Amino acid sequence: MENKQLAVLWDMDGTILDTLDVHYLTWKEAFGSRAPGFSRELFRKHFGGNNRSTVPIYLGYEPDEETYQQIVTYKEELFRQQFLEKAELFPGIRDWFAYFSKIGAKQAIASSAMLENIEKVVDAFDIRGYFSALVPGEDLPSKPAPDIFLRAAGLLGVPPARCVVFEDSIHGINAARAAGMVSVGVAGTTEFKPGDADFLLGSYTQNPAVLTEAILNLMNTHQSD
Repeated sequence: MENKQLAVLWDMDGTILDTLDVHYLTWKEAFGSRAPGFSRELFRKHFGGNNRSTVPIYLGYEPDEETYQQIVTYKEELFRQQFLEKAELFPGIRDWFAYFSKIGAKQAIASSAMLENIEKVVDAFDIRGYFSALVPGEDLPSKPAPDIFLRAAGLLGVPPARCVVFEDSIHGINAARAAGMVSVGVAGTTEFKPGDADFLLGSYTQNPAVLTEAILNLMNTHQSD
């Protein structure tokens, strides 16, 4: 299949690997007694946002900068220590990386996570070679703002209209739409409904060529409108 200038932008947590529990537990440990209202439900609702936007929500108040840095530094250290034992790539996703690479599509990770976390993940699972860019969102407006995806598209040199975003959160899907990109809602963290994203994907165990053809057809339709 001809890729016709296609870029694939991957969210990381909840999309490439299942990290929901390890993130929740490490936040809970890092907060200690400082966030009595922090719960799994609150965490899941805001999963996918960057630390700047979510920490005040989890705490229930805006922390001073010193407190913020202490909490985040400790939490991210805990995550980097534990993710390899408590998280794994979703079944079949390596085949999707390899498929997109084979057809000449450019790939990037565009994640709200810190760059250090992204690098730890891609190296631990030996998938760095598939990506032309690793784009952290820690210093950008949090999703659903489109900034992180627009930055990734710019780094890849591909117009937003030729980018497809794989995301597990509604915030990420809305960010993709705001960026003018095709969106794929990956089942798991969010219970997507028909219409929430351009396409819904139940798992990576299916043939990537089928969805890719549909994505390219949609892109071509948009360009001809």
